[in-house]
Order: sequence, then structure tokens, then C-alpha cells
Amino acid sequence: MFKAAALLVPLLLSSSIGAQDTIADKIRNLRVTPANADRVKILNDNDFVFDFLHATSGESDGAGGHTVAASSSNMPALIGNGMAMTIGFLGPCGFNTPHTHPRATEFNFAVNGTLQTGFLAENGARFVFNEVPPGSAAIFPKGAIHFEMNNGCEDMLFVAAFNDEDPGVDQIAQRFFGLPPSFIAASLGDIGVEQVAGLEAKIPNNIALGTDECLKRCGLSRTDQPTSQRQPRVQANALPNGFSGPPAPAATPAPTPASGSDKHEPATSRELQSPTGVTGGAAISLNDSDGKPNPLIIALIVLTSLMAIGYVALAVGFILRRNREKKTRSMGAKYFRTGAQFAPQGRGLAQTADMQVSSSVPEKHHD
Repeated sequence: MFKAAALLVPLLLSSSIGAQDTIADKIRNLRVTPANADRVKILNDNDFVFDFLHATSGESDGAGGHTVAASSSNMPALIGNGMAMTIGFLGPCGFNTPHTHPRATEFNFAVNGTLQTGFLAENGARFVFNEVPPGSAAIFPKGAIHFEMNNGCEDMLFVAAFNDEDPGVDQIAQRFFGLPPSFIAASLGDIGVEQVAGLEAKIPNNIALGTDECLKRCGLSRTDQPTSQRQPRVQANALPNGFSGPPAPAATPAPTPASGSDKHEPATSRELQSPTGVTGGAAISLNDSDGKPNPLIIALIVLTSLMAIGYVALAVGFILRRNREKKTRSMGAKYFRTGAQFAPQGRGLAQTADMQVSSSVPEKHHD
């Protein structure tokens, strides 16, 4: 039995390596085949289909979601066709961190949620920022630094098309901090190699968690994020010998109460019930000792009332914004329907046209 298993393992390994060689050989053959008709002969029928939901390559995973890319490196049928595609699966506040595509322009379509996007095309160009609602698309010029973030509190999907079969991608933070530390330190005002290493160690994988404002609005907290997409170190960009990284930051100490009469003890139930409101018997009244209105107390009451009204207004605004986002997201919900439920407005128009045609045909009267 063990002898048979020992013979089976090399066979399985060789078949796996053979499959990889077959894909690599197919890509090489396609690249040197000039005629499209000949390239089609090299490919199988299923080579023309890419399953983004069950992909085994082209994935980038982070704490905020993941992306799946189809390019000439993992879909041979794209070779010679000049295009590629990436699907983004973004969780609430999922953030496709700043990056570039050195060989392609990107056209990004928001399917069922609102994307916050921005890009910088080059030195001297102004920053371009947009909110892209469901059913809309944003374009990012070739080589521009750009980002996308799910600004909602529910999962969303985007579809990014590229005009090159091998668009490439450079994550700005990971690649910048992967340069030699001394040069990074100099370009950042000579902050020091230790600070460079400390910052580089915190760069999260893509897709990352987004802005604090979005996380707070959605009731989320920024948890620990994986950092495995950092630039590998070689001799030319290695950290100095003997450097083990910066020490962990010390926790902020809790404030120590003052000693003596300044130390506040928890109020007793009797003190809480006292009409004076403070320990020691000093009464707080709307009137001063002369019987006139106390302006300080009245000002505090007015200020507290205004703050309460402000909080109510914020709560109402938050509820209205959530309802507007929910309505906006529902605009793209039909694109997830299948079968008879897909694009119902099209069927409605068709049914209306059929009714109009049938009503225009005169009825036949039988004697």
C-alpha cells in the first residue's frame, strides 16, 4: 500500500507541473502566432471564458474585500485582443488603495453601490474627485495614480475594463516604501530609516479598510489588517544590518487623579438626590445673591439646548442619508436578478409594444 502511494505522489506532481507547462507553452505559442485564426486553433473553447467567482489566480485579498483580475497572464484568450478586466468585491468602506496601471486606461463601472474615486494624472495636474453612483462609470487615464472606495455600509461590486491585455498594477504605498530606505528617508525630509521601516510595516494589503468617517458611520472598527503585500527585500533595498525594527509604541497612560482635596470620589445616591447638585451644599440657582438672573447659568442652559438641537439635526441627517443610499443602491439591484426578473423594464416595454400592436389590428367579425 505504501509502495503504491509512493509511486502515486510523483505521478500527481508531474501531472500538476505538466498542466502548468501546458498553460505556459500555450501563452508562449499565442504570443508568437501572428494570425488570429491560428491563435483560435491553439485555444480550447473554455479558454474563452473566465470565472471571476471561482478564480484560482489574479486575486488580491485584504481586510476590506478582494479583487480578481483577468489578464493575458491567466487568461490566454486575451492575447492579441488588447483588453483585460478586474472585478472588485468591496465590503463596507472597502478601499482599493492608490495605485497605477502603467500600460492601460481604466474604465470603472459601479454596479450596486456608490464609489468615491480620485486620481492624479501627472505633476502639475489638478486632483480629480468624484462620487460614482450605481450604473455610472469613471475613467482613469493611463498611468494616473487613482483609488476607489465603497462609501456605503453594504457590500458592493465594481467592474473595471482596461484597453491592454496586460495593464499591470503598481500599489503606490507598497512600491514607494520598497525603495532603498535611505532614499525614502531623504525624499521625506530625512525622517530616518527607523521611521521608514515603521511606516512600511503598517501598509495594509489591498483591499484595505477605508476612511475613519465611513467606518464610524457604518458602526465598524479598524481591526488589524494583513501586510503581506509589502515589497520583498533584496541586497539593494535591504534594511541596515542589525536593524530589528522600531519598538512597539507604548500605551498612553491613564490620567492619575490628583491627591488631597482635588481627588473626586463617586457621588453617593444622597448627593445625586440633593437639590444643590454638588457636594458641600453650594446651591446652584438661576438667580444670583441679589435675586437677579444669573447670566452664566442661563448661558449654559442655552448652550446645552443648542447642542441637543444639533445632535437631533445630525441624527435626522444621518437617517436621511442612509435612506438615500439605500434607494441609490436599489437602483443597481436589478443587475443581480436572473431569469424572468432580469431587466423588468425591458420586458414592460416589450409587453406595451405587443399590446399596442394587438390593439392596432382590427378585430375580425364572424357572421
